[in-house]
Amino acid sequence: MKASERSFDLQLNETGAATVAVLAPPGEDASSYFHAVIHGSGTPVGLLADGELPDGAGALLAIGTSPFDGKVPRALSDALERKLPVLGVGWGMHAVNSALGGAGPVEVPGATSEPQRMPVFISPGGKLSYTIAGSGWVTVPFSNTTGIRAADLGHGLFGSCYREDGFMAAIELPGRNWVIGVQWNAHEVGTLPAGFDSVLLALAERAAGVQ
Repeated sequence: MKASERSFDLQLNETGAATVAVLAPPGEDASSYFHAVIHGSGTPVGLLADGELPDGAGALLAIGTSPFDGKVPRALSDALERKLPVLGVGWGMHAVNSALGGAGPVEVPGATSEPQRMPVFISPGGKLSYTIAGSGWVTVPFSNTTGIRAADLGHGLFGSCYREDGFMAAIELPGRNWVIGVQWNAHEVGTLPAGFDSVLLALAERAAGVQ
């Protein structure tokens, strides 16, 4: 589709960029992820863990190096209910899974909190593989202290990227709803394989109504 043929909704702000709400767990600063939204050509708006989803937000980025205290953030539930594009990163991926009725992550024995480069398999045919324009085995850095098993996935979710130990490295919803969760630090684009920053770009595009 040509850029001139793309349709945009009313979620554009005065700068002409789509507004993306950035949700962080208690004690974490959402602004540390603002550059990721800007990299994707969006305009970030920070949210507290118990904050409401702004009326003008066209998408939600849920991030976290720590959990959301066992609660599903209201803004995340609202975004999913309104069928807004959602990207969960790190513990944000676990929050997405929990919001859709999935079980909490389990601890991985012998894992380290320091990010390590690990091979993962990206399944073909999903939103993730379509967005990054690739599938198969690739090496990405992330912390593997916790994981989601296939049996723990929330309603409608499936694993679109697997670790060698069988845990999910990425999850997503099929169909028209653009909902993706990834375990790696999607905002650290300089450490990721080529094309992985397209996930951030796709989030901002869909926040603006690009299909």
